[in-house]
Amino acid sequence: MSNDHSPEYYKKKFIPLIYLVGSILIVGTIITFAADKMGIAEKWGFINATIFAMSVAVVKASAVMYIFMHLKWDIKLKTISLTLGCTVIFFIGMMWLTVGSEIDSNKPGHEENTWNHVGQPEPETVPTER
Repeated sequence: MSNDHSPEYYKKKFIPLIYLVGSILIVGTIITFAADKMGIAEKWGFINATIFAMSVAVVKASAVMYIFMHLKWDIKLKTISLTLGCTVIFFIGMMWLTVGSEIDSNKPGHEENTWNHVGQPEPETVPTER
């Protein structure tokens, strides 16, 4: 039983996993780079090329999460599920705040404000009659 926790046990168990994940990352990067060099966006269309690149990225990220984030050993996936759920909620909330604030903003250069960009002439003002 004590041999299950020896450094040799972990070396035999984890070094092949580290090489496997490293190989997946290298091969995925080479595939994505080669697809870009072959002009996959021009041949398949931009959306299909994006789907292909994101699929390769998901495989790479899954390999890293499975080994280095210990999903392989999280039996019920409780810890990572809660963490990822909170991360997704946080991301959606932050995007909602930033994109939502852009919709109704009154930025310089818009017609309905008095700001002027450098080099633009000031708008003509119509004198009001009294």
